[in-house]
Amino acid sequence: MLLAALPMLLWCLNLIDNAALDYTYAGAGCFAAGIAYIFSMVTAIAGLAFAGRHYRYRWCRTLGYIQLAAGILLIVPLRSYAALTLPPLFLLTVLYLFGVGWRERCDFEQQ
Repeated sequence: MLLAALPMLLWCLNLIDNAALDYTYAGAGCFAAGIAYIFSMVTAIAGLAFAGRHYRYRWCRTLGYIQLAAGILLIVPLRSYAALTLPPLFLLTVLYLFGVGWRERCDFEQQ
């Protein structure tokens, strides 16, 4: 997630001009998608920082759910540009949430 966020941020920012010509709120949606990718970098850094601390998995999972909800809300203003900008965000967020839940379950079984 950390490696894919920066190129996708630049991709979203480059799409703003073209998207603003097509739909009313698509340019703002591309900008918001760029901000969502910045937030995904924060989520990834938090996941790396709290990787070995089982008492912090809830925070990591909460950040992942916020990121997933923001991506779902961005579908409305982006319209067809959502197919260009959001698939990496959804895929990596679901993998992140699955990984956090799997680590939490493994640590719970060891105790």
